[in-house]
Amino acid sequence: MTHQRDLSGQPEGEVNFRLDDLFFSRTDPRGVILAGNDVFQNVSGFAWSELLGAPHKIIRHPDTPRAVFRILWDALGNGFPMGGYVKNRARNGDFYWVFAVILPTEGGFLSVRLKPSTPLFAQIRKVYAELAARERAERLDPGDSARRLWTIITEAGFTSYTTFMASALGQELAARDHRLGRPEDPRTRRLIEMNEALERVTQEQKKLLRSFESLQSIPNNMRLVASRLEPSGGPVSAISENYRASSLVISDRLRSFVSGRENLCDRVSREVARALFLLGANRVMAEMIATFRQAEPVPGLDWQTEAAKLAEARGATRRDSHAALTTAVGHAEELARSSAEIRRLMLGLDTIRVMGRVECGRLRENGAGLVSTIDQLDLFHAEIKARLETILRLSEDIGSAMSRFVKADPDG
Repeated sequence: MTHQRDLSGQPEGEVNFRLDDLFFSRTDPRGVILAGNDVFQNVSGFAWSELLGAPHKIIRHPDTPRAVFRILWDALGNGFPMGGYVKNRARNGDFYWVFAVILPTEGGFLSVRLKPSTPLFAQIRKVYAELAARERAERLDPGDSARRLWTIITEAGFTSYTTFMASALGQELAARDHRLGRPEDPRTRRLIEMNEALERVTQEQKKLLRSFESLQSIPNNMRLVASRLEPSGGPVSAISENYRASSLVISDRLRSFVSGRENLCDRVSREVARALFLLGANRVMAEMIATFRQAEPVPGLDWQTEAAKLAEARGATRRDSHAALTTAVGHAEELARSSAEIRRLMLGLDTIRVMGRVECGRLRENGAGLVSTIDQLDLFHAEIKARLETILRLSEDIGSAMSRFVKADPDG
């Protein structure tokens, strides 16, 4: 392999390539390039003799945070497909951006990459620039940097890197279809909408949990009011204690599927996101396979072999996406049942609140403090019930939509 000069100090410009161009490469488990296509070779600017047998990091650009590669390789090393935005460097020091879809295969990994063009891509360029600068300035360990990237993604409204990755690929494919004048892919669109709806469910449930936790101070206020209004053990004290006990049951139930590792919300979201990503991967691999039919011969490469490996990987993504959706359907049904159960528990809490309102009437002018406390409960309950209705409706809609999706494609 020809030794490469250090090009990091040279002025850089962006390599131009078409929106319908797709990059392909295949590596061994160590990341050594075993095969690629003409787009990869032309845009990178390396000769075939320089690419084949070289480590894939030959095209790595220092502006791509090491956090990205840590996340990618952690997933791939565990046998999971993964994707993300990557800034690469050409042989002459120029750069080019891709959205990479990477899948583990027998004997290594294969990747199909497309040109990104969405508003999300514009946002991620800024995030990468800031994170890469911090890595250099603070000498961040890749693990610490990856945690920072996860935090940024979470703050942007995504529940995990998986949901971000899937949403990004879905958006990139939809934008690419639109810009190339292609008809919209209805399957991709439905899964994008499901993914977005699941993110809304998760955010609503987190807000709901915060509302319940805010309620915990109100029974204490009730007890203080009761101590001024009645002897120990009176009706207001009993109402406050019953309310506290019932609200704690609901809060604990909420935490079981909103927070903590492997909570129900995350499981549903992760499986739908996984299905969306695999469906997108399936699409780009089908398009990639078709290009091999017109590929010019290259010494050391067998296009039929590469097409066969892609076809095998494509079949796996199709089966796995169907399995992920089937699993997600079960989780979504459980999520809807949990939401309905909390709504039923809220009816009991409402009964206790009404009893407090009755006590306000009995106490008349002496119960001003209790009236104020019950007014607070009224506001919280109205907010909580509205969130519960939204969660229940979204959960049921998502479950129904996924069931229809699976039934429409029973063979996966």
